[in-house]
Amino acid sequence: MAGRLQKLEKWICELAGNSQVEVVVIHDFYDEATRKELKAVCEKYKLVNFIEGQYGNPGSARNAGLEVCSGKWIAFWDCDDEPDTREFLLLIGEIERSNPDICFGRFSTLDENSGAITASNPWSSTQERNLRVIAHNPGIWRSVFSRELLQGISFRPLRMAEDQIFMCEAVVKASKINFFNNLIYVYFIGSDHHLTKNTSALQDLLPAFNQTSGMLGKVKAELSPFLLLMVVRQFISGLKFGTMRTRLGLVGSICRSGLLFRPDFLATIFTSVSNSRRVE
Repeated sequence: MAGRLQKLEKWICELAGNSQVEVVVIHDFYDEATRKELKAVCEKYKLVNFIEGQYGNPGSARNAGLEVCSGKWIAFWDCDDEPDTREFLLLIGEIERSNPDICFGRFSTLDENSGAITASNPWSSTQERNLRVIAHNPGIWRSVFSRELLQGISFRPLRMAEDQIFMCEAVVKASKINFFNNLIYVYFIGSDHHLTKNTSALQDLLPAFNQTSGMLGKVKAELSPFLLLMVVRQFISGLKFGTMRTRLGLVGSICRSGLLFRPDFLATIFTSVSNSRRVE
C-alpha cells in the first residue's frame, strides 16, 4: 500500500480528534516501504493505536484489533477505501438511541478505472429482504457491531470470505438488527491489488463454504434464506474462480452435506444463476 495511503490518512485525520472514537490501525507487515509510510501517518495522531504483525490474512489481522479495542461499537474498514466519517458519526448517534446488536448503513462503489460512482439502493421495510441484500453483497465495512454481541465471535484465518463467516455468525446471534440509509462508506473497485484478483486467495472459498454451510439447520427458520444465499454465493464463486482442486472439494462437500436433497438450496442456486445471467 506504499504510495496509496492518502485515503487512509484522510479518515484517520477526521476521526482522530474525536475523543469518543478509538482508531485501531492493524498493519499486516509485507514490505518496509509501507511500514515506513504507515508509521509516519499514525505517529501524527496520538489517539491512534498502531499494531503491527505478520498475520498473513485479513481474518487474523482483524482479530488482533478486536483484542485491543474497547469501544461499545465496533466497525471494520479497509485501508484502500474511503469511509464518510460525517455520516458514520451521525449513524452512531442513531445507534445510541436504538441500541441494536448490528446496524447496517449504505455504501457507494467507485470504479478506479472509469471513475463511475454507484450508490447502493435504500433499505426496504422488511428485515428478510434486507438480509438477502446483505448476502448478495456481504462487505463487512458498512456494518457496525455491538461489542457485547462479538464476545465469543472471531474471524477465521482466511484470505477470502472470512468476513462472510463472521457476518453469518453475528447475524445468527443477534436479537436486534437495524438498517439505516446513511451512506457511510465508499468501496473502491477495479484495482489489481484487491484480494479478489488473487487466485490463491480465492481457494479459501472452500473452507469458507464448509464453515457457512455447517450453520444451516441450526438457525431460526427466518434466517435460513439468508444463510442459504450466502452458501450458494460461495459455492458458485468457488466453481467459477477456484482451481480444479477447489471445485472438486466443493462438489464433494455438497454431496456429503446432503444439500443436493434440499429443494430450497436447489431453488436458490437456480435463482442466483438466472439473476447472474440477466445482469451479464
